[in-house]
Amino acid sequence: MRGYLITLLLIAFLVGSLFRASEVTGMRIFNMFATFGIFLFGVVGSLALTRLQQRSGQRGVEEALKALEPDWVITDWSAAPGERPDYLLVGPAGLLAVCVEHSPGQARSARARRRLAGAADRARQCADWVRSELSGWREAADLPVFPLVLLSRMRAPDDQEEDGVPVLNPESLAGFVANLEPGPALSRPLRYRITRRLREGRLPETG
Repeated sequence: MRGYLITLLLIAFLVGSLFRASEVTGMRIFNMFATFGIFLFGVVGSLALTRLQQRSGQRGVEEALKALEPDWVITDWSAAPGERPDYLLVGPAGLLAVCVEHSPGQARSARARRRLAGAADRARQCADWVRSELSGWREAADLPVFPLVLLSRMRAPDDQEEDGVPVLNPESLAGFVANLEPGPALSRPLRYRITRRLREGRLPETG
């Protein structure tokens, strides 16, 4: 954010200087460049605001996830998820394949619905990947894996799901997790073993 602030201050200084030069010299070309500077100021300001909102939304997601510890073991793959979820949560009720959607706007708009549908589809694919990784491990093969979409900037739809995939804002995550039925086989040591194996990318063929 400091870089954006410095850029905005420089643009504001240059715009003021150009308007002043136009008054002193009477040359209209300085007005033209100053007007372009105002446009550029708006563009950079919009980018700075978007960046600030993204950081705030991501911080809300991270705080909501952190609040679930230590009962839920969290793996952060958000920097380079690929076929993996942004976050993998392993807890008493099973596993959560969490994908984060950073789009702004209202969930009721057509564009937002398309983004939500895409995020829900990705969450399902990530949950399938987790199931596939666990399928060769007898002790964990039948554990429930839930796809989940977290919205960092958009308000969740009223029904809080998209194509059968839960869609939540971060502040609703704790309540959602609390309503999941605990899995009888998911002891704390098993949670840590599952997490460690998935992070390492290798699973035993037998329990």
